[in-house]
Amino acid sequence: MRNKAFLPLILFLFLPFLIKAQCKEYIKSIAADVLDPYVLDGNFFAPVIYEGEEISLTRTFLAGQKYKIAVVGMDFFEKEITIKDQDGFIVFKNYRIKRKESDQYFTDYEGYQVDCMSSTYWEFQLEQSQNLTITVKLDQKAKRKKDRLRGCLGIVVGFYE
Repeated sequence: MRNKAFLPLILFLFLPFLIKAQCKEYIKSIAADVLDPYVLDGNFFAPVIYEGEEISLTRTFLAGQKYKIAVVGMDFFEKEITIKDQDGFIVFKNYRIKRKESDQYFTDYEGYQVDCMSSTYWEFQLEQSQNLTITVKLDQKAKRKKDRLRGCLGIVVGFYE
């Protein structure tokens, strides 16, 4: 009889680990389609996140290799994605910088205009190896903090063979 009393406690303690494992499996299952024709490199970040929260991931990217960074999951939320190089310069941003109403482009650090409105991925090739920091922020639709939705959000990286 005593063993049955511990069952709820054991479930309560291990539930976060089970949810995290399910989240990683879910993101991994949809990553291949999103990255195609790129190949998932196997290292990805897939936390359970609440609306209104922000996650960051820093990764090393090698020179000359073609990459695709994609943000998957939580499809019912707008995702603000910012990618910065190791010096803190923004190299990709998927939302309009409030300069002019007609401005539909982001100007990257090399001065090129990139149309990336609402995009959830970025394909690129670097001239030199460096660390990039990917930050994803979900908008918050709920009026009260206790009403926020949560779900799986993944930052996946693919490379072109």
